[in-house]
Amino acid sequence: MKRLRKIIFAVTLSLALCGSAMSGWAAPATPCLAAVVPHYYIYVDNYTYEVTAEQYQGALSRQYDKKELVRYLQEILGERMPDKFSVISGRVITTDEDIPATNDDNTQEDDSDFLIRDGVLLSYRGEALEVNVPDGVTTISALAFCSPKIKSVRIPSSVKAIRKYAFYRCTSLKYIVFDKENTTFENNIIYDCEKLTNVVAPKGSKAYEYAKKNDIPVTTTETPCCSVSHSYLLVGDKEKNVIFNNFQSVSWKSSKKKIVSVSKGGTLQAKKKGKATITATVNGKKYRYKVTVYNKSIKKRLHQITKSCIKKDMSRYEKVRAVHNWLIRNVKYDYYRYQTGSIPRVSHTAKGALIKKVAVCDGYAYAFQMIMKKLKIPCKFVVGSSQGIGHGWNMVKLGGKWYHIDVTFDDPIVNESNNNTIPRYTYFLKSSSTMSKSHKWKKSKYPKCKSKKYE
Repeated sequence: MKRLRKIIFAVTLSLALCGSAMSGWAAPATPCLAAVVPHYYIYVDNYTYEVTAEQYQGALSRQYDKKELVRYLQEILGERMPDKFSVISGRVITTDEDIPATNDDNTQEDDSDFLIRDGVLLSYRGEALEVNVPDGVTTISALAFCSPKIKSVRIPSSVKAIRKYAFYRCTSLKYIVFDKENTTFENNIIYDCEKLTNVVAPKGSKAYEYAKKNDIPVTTTETPCCSVSHSYLLVGDKEKNVIFNNFQSVSWKSSKKKIVSVSKGGTLQAKKKGKATITATVNGKKYRYKVTVYNKSIKKRLHQITKSCIKKDMSRYEKVRAVHNWLIRNVKYDYYRYQTGSIPRVSHTAKGALIKKVAVCDGYAYAFQMIMKKLKIPCKFVVGSSQGIGHGWNMVKLGGKWYHIDVTFDDPIVNESNNNTIPRYTYFLKSSSTMSKSHKWKKSKYPKCKSKKYE
C-alpha cells in the first residue's frame, strides 16, 4: 500500500494572451489564441507527469476523496506512479516558458503517441484505431493501453514481457496480434475489454497458450475468418458468432431463415430441425459457415455439446474444462424462483440445465455428470452442504486422482443477476482440504481428493 499523509490539489492557470486581459469568450480564429496550447501536469512529490485534459479533469474531480484520487492516479499512471509519496498537486499552464521538465529523463516519444522509458511502453496516447507498438519496446507496462477507441494492437517480437492490466478497459478492442513467441505474461494482462474477439499468435507460443488458458479464441493467421466453421444448435437455442481479425461492419444472411435466422449482430436463432449456411459479408468479401439444428432432447443436447466443445486432440483436463465452461455460459441459476421458494422440480434435474437452461445446484451437477459419462470420464455426484444449506456438486477422476468441481459456485449471481457467462475456477478441480473450507460432505462415502495439481 502507498503511504499517503497529505494531498493538496492546487490548480494554477497561467494565461498569456498577447499581453492583454481576456474576459468572456474569444473567437477561435484569433491568430494569437491559436498559438496558446494548455498543458496539464500532475505532481506526485518530486515527480512530474504530463497528462491529457480528460485525465487532469478526472483527477481534479476526485481531489476531495483521497483513496479515489490515488486509485485513479494508479490507473492512469501505471508503473510510473511512485510507491511512496506524501503530496499530490496539479497545474495547468499555457506558456511554453513555464512548461516544467518531467521526471521522464529517459523517456522518448514516437510521433507523440507512445510514452516510452528505457524500452518500457508506459502509455499509448494516440487516436489511431490500429496500433503498432514500436519495434524496440521490450516491456508493456500495466495500464499502457486504456483507450475506448483502439480496435487492434500489434505486438512486435522485441517485446519480452507484458504486465498485468496492460490492456485495461479498451472497450472497442477486437484483436491483438503477437508477431513471435518470445513474450512472457503476467495474469490478467487483458482486463475488461468486453469486445475482444480473438488473439493472433504462433501455435504453441506463450501468447497462444495464454489465450487458451484464459478462454480467449486464438488464430495463427491475421486473415479474417468466421469464429466457427460449423455451428450445432438445438431448436430454440441462440448463439452469437463473429468474424475474427476484423473490426469493419458485417452484414449477415441465412440461406434458410425458417431453420435458423441471423440478426444484424450475428446472433443465430435456431427455429426448426435442418441445415443452413450463414454468410457474412465484409467490404464485399464473403465468409461462410454451416449450421445444423437438432430437435430438442437430452440425447441431442449431449451430442450437440460434444460436437461444439470437444475436439479429438483434447486431453481429459481440457474436456472437463470445456464442459464446465459450456454449462456456465449456457445455464442460468434459477435465482428468482429460489428467492421466492418456488423452484420447480425440473430445475433440480439435468433436463433443467440441458434443455430449459435454468437450474439449481443439483441440476448443474446432474448435467455435468451426464456429460462426463458421455465422454467416459469417471464422475460422481456429491451430496453435502455449504454455509448450512444443502448443496450438490461433483468429483471427477483425472490421471488416476479424484478432484472436486462445483460448477454452480463457479457461475455466481452477480449484482442480483443470473446472467453471468464468465467462467470462474474458484471451485474447479480442488482437493478435499481446499474444498472443506466452504463445503461439507460425508467424506467416508466418497473418494479422497488429495492432489493439489490444479490449485
